[in-house]
Amino acid sequence: MLANRPAAVAGLARLRRGAGKPVGSVQEILQYTMSEAFAPSGSADAPTAGEIAAHTSLTLYAVHQQSQRKRMHQRGWGLGRAVRQLHPQDFGEKPSPILLRFRTLGSTESVDELVHRLRGTVQLLRGQGQPLDYALLADELLLWQKPGGASTVRMRWGRGFYRTPAADTTDQTPDSP
Repeated sequence: MLANRPAAVAGLARLRRGAGKPVGSVQEILQYTMSEAFAPSGSADAPTAGEIAAHTSLTLYAVHQQSQRKRMHQRGWGLGRAVRQLHPQDFGEKPSPILLRFRTLGSTESVDELVHRLRGTVQLLRGQGQPLDYALLADELLLWQKPGGASTVRMRWGRGFYRTPAADTTDQTPDSP
């Protein structure tokens, strides 16, 4: 897997250094996070929504993949569904720490705050070896930044969390990142 490809391992290490840092501030990862697709020619100097989404999802993927034997990017594992796998079967009287974290993530207003909270959530997923769909996350981060997009993304995450049984047994065949 990644251990057999030194360039991939080195690329992920560089991307991890960009986690939680402003878009464009880590020069050695720009080859991965900057593209015409994320910022068309003539874009203003501030990072575009696409650059923010790409930077965030790629650096979080690198954090998540560190020291993992299986691929942590797997299609179909939206954020709500992935976090639900960490939650106990029933909700009980007192909210669990996972439920509280999920609710806090959903109540986030700013993109900077969302990125910070997502990093903590990804670290929880990593600790349990739970995959996440990083392409979907990038799309949702892009949508979050559009007018009305945050409420749409919150709804998607909520549906994934509350409609997914904790003991999901669907096929977890790894996909290529």
